[in-house]
Amino acid sequence: MALNLTEQSLQPLQTTRNSPQIVKHESSHTEIPNGFLQGPSALPVTLTHVPFASSPVPEYDECFAVVLDNVISKDECQELIKLAEQSATPANSDAEGFCPWRSAMVSLGPGVEASAKGYRESDRIVWDEQEITDRIWARCCQAEGLQDQLARVEEGGDSRVGRPSRKWEFHRINARMRFLRYSVGNFFKAHTDGPFWYEDGEREFQTHYTVHLYLNDSVEASPDSELVGGATAFLSRDRQRRVDVNPKAGSVLVFQHSRLLHEGSVVQAGQKFTVRMDLLYEWVNKGEKAEVKKKTPVRKHVVEKDASSDSVAKKEDAK
Repeated sequence: MALNLTEQSLQPLQTTRNSPQIVKHESSHTEIPNGFLQGPSALPVTLTHVPFASSPVPEYDECFAVVLDNVISKDECQELIKLAEQSATPANSDAEGFCPWRSAMVSLGPGVEASAKGYRESDRIVWDEQEITDRIWARCCQAEGLQDQLARVEEGGDSRVGRPSRKWEFHRINARMRFLRYSVGNFFKAHTDGPFWYEDGEREFQTHYTVHLYLNDSVEASPDSELVGGATAFLSRDRQRRVDVNPKAGSVLVFQHSRLLHEGSVVQAGQKFTVRMDLLYEWVNKGEKAEVKKKTPVRKHVVEKDASSDSVAKKEDAK
């Protein structure tokens, strides 16, 4: 795993948000090649925790973030990009000439997005395909101990306001994939990943973890790579300290939505390709009442609601 630990200040950028747009993400049917991403990876999948305790951001020591290496091969990365481009429909392309990539926007509410120049600048393809995400997740689960570590999530309750603790159990990885292309000068400023939530009858579901698959190498992973910059940086709240996870083709960064302030750092040369997915959980103690006495702290990976997120819950995005 290539972790580059650095301390530096972030230069502020002016953000311009355009008028909101009603957006419906659609994908065309795409043939998946026989055997694609099926079976075990060619190399053993390894798991390494991001070492927050010894990094410039030790305040995140109890947060969950791991890097999985060797999940998919470089050839599989290129095939995945090709399939994503095939999945894009004309409605998801820029108006002048057919292009599968369109400008990435930020979510303002269910089905409503807006571009935010100076805050988020990159291109995106949204593709819903459960078969592909299931295959990627099956590869991830070759990492010893990963499934056990992600089996459950607990949210602490507050008896003073009658809010019980919530217990969530792993349900599946979402069908939605957000392919991202960062060109020179592109970035995604500091944010936390917001959860997607929906109900299905009496059942309630919510995402709690981001699954971030890197599709090409940066120079930190491969000296002959054209990509310079573009690290995923976990940041202190004052943005003055950071720990970088550098792109490496076929590696996956899994981290909790809550608390972890992060950015997609500026691409200085070349292009960066990644895909974001999410892990979906079911609320299993729905209906329980808050205990009279104050609850003791829950285990390490407690989820805390964070107002500074880049997304808003909606059923469509929790496919």
